[in-house]
Amino acid sequence: MNITTTANSRLALLSLAGGLSLFIAFIFVQSLFFKFTNSYETQFIFGTLAGWSGFTWFGAYGGYLIGTAELIAAVLLFTRFHGVGAVMALGIMTGAIFFHLFTPLGIVMPEFNAAGQMIGTDGGLLFGMACLIWISAIVLVVRDSRQPQGFLYHFLHRFLHRFLRQPQGRSGGTEADNGGAV
Repeated sequence: MNITTTANSRLALLSLAGGLSLFIAFIFVQSLFFKFTNSYETQFIFGTLAGWSGFTWFGAYGGYLIGTAELIAAVLLFTRFHGVGAVMALGIMTGAIFFHLFTPLGIVMPEFNAAGQMIGTDGGLLFGMACLIWISAIVLVVRDSRQPQGFLYHFLHRFLHRFLRQPQGRSGGTEADNGGAV
C-alpha cells in the first residue's frame, strides 16, 4: 500500500465519520424544537412512557432530559471527544428503539396539528430515524475505538491495562496457578 492510497483511505474514513456525525447532530438538533417547546408529539411520547413506567415526572421532564443529552452528544461529535458523543448517541437511541418496540409507545407515532388534534401518523419515520442514528453511532464508536488517536481507543486501552492485567509477583494460588508445582 503506497502513501497516496493510505491518505485516500484515511480521507474516506474522515469523510464517512464527518458525514455520520453531521447526520446525527442534524437530527438531534432538529428534534430539540419539539422537545424544548413541549410539543404535542413530545407530550404524547413522554406521557405514554410515564404512564407505562409509573414515573409520572418523566412525562413532564423527559423531553427536556433527553433533549439536553442529545444536544450534548451533538456538540461532542465535533470535538476531540467525538467518541463519547457517539457512545451517548448510541445509548440514547438504544433507549428510544427499546421503548418503541417493547412499550405501548409503538413504532408508528401520531402527528398533531397546532390545536393538538391528531391529523395522521408518521408512518414509522421517527422509529426509522432512531434506527439509522443507532447504526451511524455504532460505526463511529467502532471507528474511534480502533484508531490510536481516538478517545475511546485510549480509554479502552487504559481500562484494559489497568483492570484486566494479571498482577505481577503474586504468590500462593492453586496448583494450576503454579504450574502444578506445590
